[in-house]
Amino acid sequence: MAAVLTRTRDYLQEEIGLKVSRAKPRTGNMDALQLRDVTAVVCTDGPIKLLIVFSFQRPLLEHIREVVTATLNVLPEERELFLRETAAETMNFILGHATADLAEEGNDMRLSPPVVIDEEKNILRPKKAIFTSIEMATSHGTLDINFIGPSDLFDQKLNILGNEEAQGGNMHPLKVLIVDDSLLTVRTLTGMLTELGHLVVQTAGSGAQALDSYRQIKPDLVTMDITMPDMDGIEATGGILKEFPDANIIMVTSHGQQGMVMKAVKAGAKGYVLKPIKPEKLRDMIARVFKT
Repeated sequence: MAAVLTRTRDYLQEEIGLKVSRAKPRTGNMDALQLRDVTAVVCTDGPIKLLIVFSFQRPLLEHIREVVTATLNVLPEERELFLRETAAETMNFILGHATADLAEEGNDMRLSPPVVIDEEKNILRPKKAIFTSIEMATSHGTLDINFIGPSDLFDQKLNILGNEEAQGGNMHPLKVLIVDDSLLTVRTLTGMLTELGHLVVQTAGSGAQALDSYRQIKPDLVTMDITMPDMDGIEATGGILKEFPDANIIMVTSHGQQGMVMKAVKAGAKGYVLKPIKPEKLRDMIARVFKT
């Protein structure tokens, strides 16, 4: 951790010309990590098995891109591609030097190629995982360096793996996918579901993302908003149920949308909870769906 911190500060200051105004470790009882705009993830192998996660605010990553591509002819349509490449190569450069430092001390460490995630994402900590984070602030934005271990509890896109041990041994929580474009609702539901002993393994911010997310993680339960960009919750519900007829979907809606939610229920959604969401109503609906 110290080697990565030192090499990151050196890179930002010496190669990019940015002064690091703050490097604040966040340790202790961290139950969640909130990823920023663009994130690169590397898995380590050797004596230490970790996921190392560099999560960039977009203005900072854009500034780094402009510096490292200053001598290149980057076309406008290539700028987003180079932004992702910058996240991966920045991480490669820093970790390459940090692992060289560790090798000199007799601690070999192999690194996987970086995987880039270009969306904000909330990562809940499984029972057996440890989260450690360093927040590095610069004049162009913030970089979070996160260390997640052990790495075998997650895939490289930071989805929690579905085996029993990854879910916390005897806890047996439901794996939940939250589909909602409101960060407030996502965090409210995450808190309530966690208190009920369940595990939010992924969130999706639009109906269009819901089916892809479902295919990736195959959750036990989906909470589905109605009004979202790109595709509404009714259409997303129909798409999931067409491909996965046994999916358990609970609609999250306001009083004024009860007519719409009935369409989703007729299409196969298992029920609904009304906003503002009450913990006991959510608990009772889940119990009804799973007959517990």
